[in-house]
Amino acid sequence: MGQRNHNEDAYLLDGSLSLAIVADGVGGHQAGEVASAITCEVIQREVAAGRSIEEGIRTANREVMAAVAQGRGKAGMASTVVVARFSEGDYELAWVGDSRAYLWDGQLKLLTRDHSYVQALLAKGQITLAQARNHPRKNVIVQAIGLQEDDKLEVGINCGRLAPGQVLVLCSDGLSDVLDSAVLSEILSSDRSLEARCDALVETAVQAGGRDNITVIVLPGVAASSEAGLLEPEVLWTYDPSSGEYSGLPELEAVDGEEVPAPIPAVRRVVARKNSAATTPNPSQPESTQMMSASEIAAAREAMQREREQGRNRTIFWVVAAVLVAGSVVYSLGIIAAG
Repeated sequence: MGQRNHNEDAYLLDGSLSLAIVADGVGGHQAGEVASAITCEVIQREVAAGRSIEEGIRTANREVMAAVAQGRGKAGMASTVVVARFSEGDYELAWVGDSRAYLWDGQLKLLTRDHSYVQALLAKGQITLAQARNHPRKNVIVQAIGLQEDDKLEVGINCGRLAPGQVLVLCSDGLSDVLDSAVLSEILSSDRSLEARCDALVETAVQAGGRDNITVIVLPGVAASSEAGLLEPEVLWTYDPSSGEYSGLPELEAVDGEEVPAPIPAVRRVVARKNSAATTPNPSQPESTQMMSASEIAAAREAMQREREQGRNRTIFWVVAAVLVAGSVVYSLGIIAAG
């Protein structure tokens, strides 16, 4: 539960279906937990009926919206989700929102791309990963189950093979928002049992002041068939704990020859939010998850671009002004000298 008084997260492990789900409810008490529970139930049911995990997620999206109309939960409830489905050593991932999947194989690899405002800035090279972790708008998501029509719902997909010695981690943002890559790597690299490592991830996040609910599933690699080559997943970025360096991150945009992050406009409209914690606010940990539409993201980007252009214009103005002033001074000194 982190530092909250109730838990909106849900998870599901179904060995018969080789299915693992982490869902993070949005919408507050008696709503977020309803959305996350429906999400897990529907995906499990759809997969059991022979449908893909993406189809399960899309059906869950419709059923969460329908539940509101039926009086189950309340308006504005939604959920993020990350799902893994295994077939022997191969796995498929699907996700919506900012719940994540990591691969640990001696290095930490992010396998999911957050549907979030900050991820959009990061992908554009407008902020660094360090700035993203402490960004005042890192709680703004642009996709969630239950808040979009089906044709507007973006479902992320990835796949790979989990070999012996590798570990797949599914988690809600209550973990990823609090523990950085170095801490995650330190815990996952230990020689303790997977259960102990899973417990350590949650406990460390709580001890670090985690305000959100924290849910983690840790899945071990199994013996993969030797007849097929290793299926490599798409990796968003890789963290090497031995060097403390990342690879795969977008290059930061240069502004007038300098690496300067874009200014951040305010986000005014809130569609859905998680309950705030009943503890003293920590500026680095937003109180609630907020929802921003794709059109609002586009408008925010345009606002940032205008502010950048205005900044460049102001710089050019002051440079020209300085040159003119300097020229006037030199001209005046020349007249005085000639006199």
